Amino acid sequence: MAQSHRRRLLSRLWLVAVLAWSCVRIAAVQFWLSDYGINTALFAVIELVSASVYGAGSARLVIAIIDRQHKAAMKWGMISAAMYLAPDVYVLSAGHALPITAYVAIAVLFVLTLLQLAWQLRERLLARQ
Repeated sequence: MAQSHRRRLLSRLWLVAVLAWSCVRIAAVQFWLSDYGINTALFAVIELVSASVYGAGSARLVIAIIDRQHKAAMKWGMISAAMYLAPDVYVLSAGHALPITAYVAIAVLFVLTLLQLAWQLRERLLARQ
């Protein structure tokens, strides 16, 4: 399989995984946080738009790092970080008296996603060697 084809395939699979996770997050917000002032429809729009950009951007970030394109990596890293945080910023700013578990869940999901990105980057760097 050609490298560019493999990269496109892996990038698309990553985007599908990110969007699937977004659906889980939307359902969780509807189930647990809709009584705390979170508009689920607005959250869903923010989540799906930012997840689309995050998924594509984080894939490009990994590719830029592998290819040692530092400027592109910085650009995609900043875009990915902003898009990753957007839905959580909405929840934290729109929520009224959120339960402590909401803050813990957001922090745990943030850490798990960072670990996933680090694992993905490590795997791609090891595969390149």
